[in-house]
Amino acid sequence: MTNIHMHVGYDKEEAGFIRYNLVRHNKSKVPYNDEEKINFVLKDEKGEIVGGLVGHIDWECFFVDILWVDDSLRGMGKGQELMETAEAYARAQQCRLLRLDTFSFQAPVFYKKLGFEVFGELKDFPKGFTHYYLYKKI
Repeated sequence: MTNIHMHVGYDKEEAGFIRYNLVRHNKSKVPYNDEEKINFVLKDEKGEIVGGLVGHIDWECFFVDILWVDDSLRGMGKGQELMETAEAYARAQQCRLLRLDTFSFQAPVFYKKLGFEVFGELKDFPKGFTHYYLYKKI
C-alpha cells in the first residue's frame, strides 16, 4: 500500500463502510455488543406526535439520543415520564447505565434532578453555551 491518497467530500457508501469497519473492530474488543434502537413516542388524540425519546442500547448502556416535548406540554411532566419509561426499559434490558448529552440552553438541570451526573463539559460550544455529558448508574 504505497500509493495512498486522500479523498475529501461526503459519500454515504464510504461513510457506511468506515462505520461498519469501526464497529467490527469495536466488537472484536468488546464482544457483547447488543445494539438495539428504540423510540418512545407521545401522540395526541389525533395521532400527531407531540413528544418522544429516541435512544439505543449498546454495551449494556442506554443512550438517550434525542428527547423532545412539544412546547404545549412543557412543564406537565411528559419529559420526566419519557425518561422514567426509558429507564425502566433499560433496567429490564439489564443496562448498567444511561448516558446523554445536552446543552446549557436545553435541560441540564432537568437531567440532574433525575439523578444524572455530569462527567464532562465543553465550554463555549456552541459559542456562548456549554455542552454537557451526563450519565446515571442504574
